[in-house]
Amino acid sequence: MSLHHFISYSFADPKAEAFALQLADALQAGPPSIPVWLYKRESQAGIAWDTQIVEAIRSCETLLFIMTRDSVMDQSGCKQEWMRALKYKKPVIPLRLHTDAELPYRLEPRQRIDFTGDFKTSLARLREHLQWRTSPAGVLHSLQERFADAQYAMGRPHDAAQTVRIEDDLAQLQKQIAEQQRVADDPEAA
Repeated sequence: MSLHHFISYSFADPKAEAFALQLADALQAGPPSIPVWLYKRESQAGIAWDTQIVEAIRSCETLLFIMTRDSVMDQSGCKQEWMRALKYKKPVIPLRLHTDAELPYRLEPRQRIDFTGDFKTSLARLREHLQWRTSPAGVLHSLQERFADAQYAMGRPHDAAQTVRIEDDLAQLQKQIAEQQRVADDPEAA
């Protein structure tokens, strides 16, 4: 499975599904064409749906989380998707569709892209953001998000093996951030 952007939306909300399809079409149409994974289109018959979703999240470049009244609820399947993305150290980009959809606490530090207004303007902003994510500054930002997520995990109850793993992650991320900061400060020298 090639790098793609996983689109997470609530199946319980018909407006969210219509928006997810519109977004997928617009991103793939380009220019440039941006590959996406949308369950409604990419799922394969005869393979467990949850297995397909997990693999699509594991292999994605980012998870695009469509924020609706239903998708931000604790019992929404979207929560499992963005939590899995964080577990796999994938950037989660919140896309606000409903004005009253509150960003989940765990995603609070992330800047959302507002799709409550003009679709074309918001789409252009998303395209710019996805492109920026591949720049030295964008890669640095992703590493800093991962570091913040690891610090959050460290403050939660866990066993000794998890503590060691998280401490190792934090140490590796500190090194990666320092190196990426040098690249972002002077891309030509790097």
